[in-house]
Amino acid sequence: MSRLGFNKSVVYHGETCLGELDVIPVGDKQFRFPNNEIRIHHISPISERCSPLSVLLTISSSSVRCKLESFSSNVKQELLALHASCFYDLKTAVVVIGDEEVHLVAMGSKFQRFPCFWCFVVPAQLYTACLGMLNMRCLSIVFDLDETLIVANTMRSFEDRIDVLTGWIGQESDPVRVAGMTSELKRYVEDRALLKHYAENDAVTDNGQTYEVKMEEVPINAAGNERVVRPVIRLPEKNIVLTRINPEIRDTSVLVRLRPAWEDLRSYLIAKGRKRFEVYICTMAERDYALEMWRLLDPGTHLITPKQLLNRVVCVKSGARKSLLNVFKDGDCHPRMAMVIDDRLKVWEEKDQPRVHVVPAFTPYYAPQAETANAVPVLCVARNVACNVRAGFFKEFDENFIRRVSEYHYEDEVLNLPSAPDVCGYLMPEDASFVPNGNISVPMAEGLNASEVAHRLNQQDSRNADLKSDRSQPLVPSTSIYGPQSFRSAIPSDKPSLLGPIQAPDIWNKQRAGFYPPSHATASSFSAGFRPIVSEAKRDEAFLGYGVPKKNLPQVGQLSDVGVAHNQPYLNNKRGSTDSGNLNSLQSSLSIEVLHEIAQRCGSKVEYRSVFSPNREWRFSYEVLFTGEKVGVGLGKTRKDAQEQAAENALQSLADKYVSYLISRSKPETKVLDTESENGFLWDSDSD
Repeated sequence: MSRLGFNKSVVYHGETCLGELDVIPVGDKQFRFPNNEIRIHHISPISERCSPLSVLLTISSSSVRCKLESFSSNVKQELLALHASCFYDLKTAVVVIGDEEVHLVAMGSKFQRFPCFWCFVVPAQLYTACLGMLNMRCLSIVFDLDETLIVANTMRSFEDRIDVLTGWIGQESDPVRVAGMTSELKRYVEDRALLKHYAENDAVTDNGQTYEVKMEEVPINAAGNERVVRPVIRLPEKNIVLTRINPEIRDTSVLVRLRPAWEDLRSYLIAKGRKRFEVYICTMAERDYALEMWRLLDPGTHLITPKQLLNRVVCVKSGARKSLLNVFKDGDCHPRMAMVIDDRLKVWEEKDQPRVHVVPAFTPYYAPQAETANAVPVLCVARNVACNVRAGFFKEFDENFIRRVSEYHYEDEVLNLPSAPDVCGYLMPEDASFVPNGNISVPMAEGLNASEVAHRLNQQDSRNADLKSDRSQPLVPSTSIYGPQSFRSAIPSDKPSLLGPIQAPDIWNKQRAGFYPPSHATASSFSAGFRPIVSEAKRDEAFLGYGVPKKNLPQVGQLSDVGVAHNQPYLNNKRGSTDSGNLNSLQSSLSIEVLHEIAQRCGSKVEYRSVFSPNREWRFSYEVLFTGEKVGVGLGKTRKDAQEQAAENALQSLADKYVSYLISRSKPETKVLDTESENGFLWDSDSD
């Protein structure tokens, strides 16, 4: 201990003694080096642009752990040389303690107290990885696979979905819904036939042209050392790829639909040979399947190199939440520098959810036009979001954060150091109850049952018998993350992919207990929502999970009440008094649900289209299109507020139309029609 009461530690670089430094505690924090020895393990790489202090403030979970200086009047030259080298070359001296690194940051001094250091503690290898990314102006992006980038099916999963749809059609009396489900069934049948031909003949015929398989070598698989060659057919015009997870077992043949605009997003990530993002995969799928799906998405290994592949494709067990700390367990990146692209929010740890950009689930069978319904495809929107996040992050980092950090000296207080930029500060927060374009839920999962291929990969001679017993398990429709929260499990991790098996005791018993076949939109997935699976008692207690008594559920014959009695007072209150804010918020959320209920009953679709907002304070503006006709406009400070306001105004407009219709019907008519159609509504002439 020094004469001033501070712990004195001897500094070594390798086996060379450089001298002694006093360990100065910061605040009430006490930090002690093992055996009072500061053993420098290595010197960090030279930074090209970022000061070590700016990097460590970005990635360290805690502030400065301690300060180091020498009170001796006879400082050894070796210590001064270490300080000067680290200070001018933008390096740190690194002490390794267990699985952590203590970085000694050489600081400038107002009073020429050299040598002097600030000490930070970070996980091993994290500093070097993030230093390289920050110097290259690169962030990390984590992708989900199933229903985010791809939808894959085997023969069994096709047959399951065909059986379910056939049963629904047989019990449905509404011709509009029957037409929608029949169109979906046709798409499943066509793709099943394509997959069957591939599995049996190693070839397919499309539009009169025959495509033979091409043998593609897999650079690496889950074992990490086995050479695998798979028979693959690519139909780029249809965004379809056919592959075989286990080349020796034809029953593992898979038809994969790639999400449109993936090429645009992929090109942005590596434009001009420079990585803008380091890419990772986090999925609940089986590992060999996940590796193959990613190989199909990145055949040139430009986004993830073969050496990185096994570490960067992270497979999460069913029932567990996804976590960025798990994705970056090897110290590759700090969550503060990462964003996520996923079709579900709640599968992620709560602390990671602000970094998730939620995209609508990819539903090529239920709504094949959904990807082209908007002027900008879903993955192009994701590309633009990633671009804006990166630009905002590094604008703050370069123009403000680095400048403010450079003004600090050794003697300054460390309690109020500047906060580093965080990716979540540049992502629009996603609300789990927010319904983009009305895609509340898809009637059933469109991709693989996760346990299916895992089972098939391990089966040989007995696989036919196993498949027969497996097919006896029927399929249950699943609800999207955009659906009401009360109908989702606490950890909705059983996603329809290779992990997360779909379990259903008896779908038709569930229907008798309160589940009804969903309505279908024939043009877009941005359409009316569907009733979730819910018990009769639960349906009596709540409407769409918001706790509204069933007796308040608006019926078709009460639409004018919805538009006038309930909606108009809310519009007035929102612009004025906030005394009934909670009730208004509830009614506002219900406006979207009621609008989609109307569309569902009428066999119509609802679309929300973003338009330019002339008001700088109200950044977001949306139009509501009902069967293609604009029926409402809304402004808001968030996307959710703008869409809710637009839905309210649309309800008022539709209510007015309905009242006008009733008035016109009360006049003498010379012509009698069974049904009339106005703006997508089918009016029953006997229901007045």
